[in-house]
Amino acid sequence: MFPRYALLISLLLASSMAMAGEAPEKVSFPSLDLQDGQAVQLDAFWFHANGNAGSAPTVIALHGCGGLYSTRKGHEQELNARHHNMARLLQENGYNVLMPDSFRPRGTNSICSSAYKNRDISTNNRRLDVQAALQWVGKQATVDVKNIALLGWSNGGSTTLNSLNTAHKAAGKDDFYPKAAVAFYPGCQGYLKARPAYRLASPLLILIGAEDDWTPAAPCVSFEKMLAPSPVKVSVFADSYHDFDAPDLPVRKRMDVPNGVHPGQGVTTGSNPAAKELAYKEMLLFLKQHLGTQ
Repeated sequence: MFPRYALLISLLLASSMAMAGEAPEKVSFPSLDLQDGQAVQLDAFWFHANGNAGSAPTVIALHGCGGLYSTRKGHEQELNARHHNMARLLQENGYNVLMPDSFRPRGTNSICSSAYKNRDISTNNRRLDVQAALQWVGKQATVDVKNIALLGWSNGGSTTLNSLNTAHKAAGKDDFYPKAAVAFYPGCQGYLKARPAYRLASPLLILIGAEDDWTPAAPCVSFEKMLAPSPVKVSVFADSYHDFDAPDLPVRKRMDVPNGVHPGQGVTTGSNPAAKELAYKEMLLFLKQHLGTQ
């Protein structure tokens, strides 16, 4: 009897692990960004696509201003719930996922409470992290190098826009560009009057809340119109604030954030599960259209 029960338990555990997806690997690689003449050494979580025996399309996911990790006491070395859930969703849909940390290697956990002009870490620094991440995934045997996408939230979304700009003053002939990209509530305002004018490298999907008072939707809609007929689409979700896809985040005013539509008056954040469901469906359809799955 006991061996039979042991076998059953073993099979159930194996099934449970397969459903949950493989545990991520902790990996590291040097950024192309330098501090004191030395390359910043980035840490990252690396998830393999579920059930994949060969090469698979890959998503490089970029955290927002709050960083990659959980803020729960005792869980500070773990991904926060939004990043963990996204990695599992993409993994289950046939994608490898790389989630690099741009903050702790530079000595901070968050930059949300810093005014834009006072931040030591910019989207230009993070653009160089993206270039390094693209190079790293391109060397992995399980990656379909022709099908790599970026995905970013907020500051990571702004970094995504920065990384797709072929007119960027630091863009070099050896720069890599993803095949497609998704940006959740990025800051679009700075790109409207950029000189030289913004040039989009790859198809881009922007997902943003209509009520976002941190990184508002209107500049992203203008960004879409400015780039027409380039392949960029902006989807605006009604009754949705910044962080609308965060799990179980009550709608609240954050007075610790000095940026936003009304500087010094705080910004509003909070979940909208219905908008999240629609946005994630659109994201998966977009990725399948441009990258496919195995």
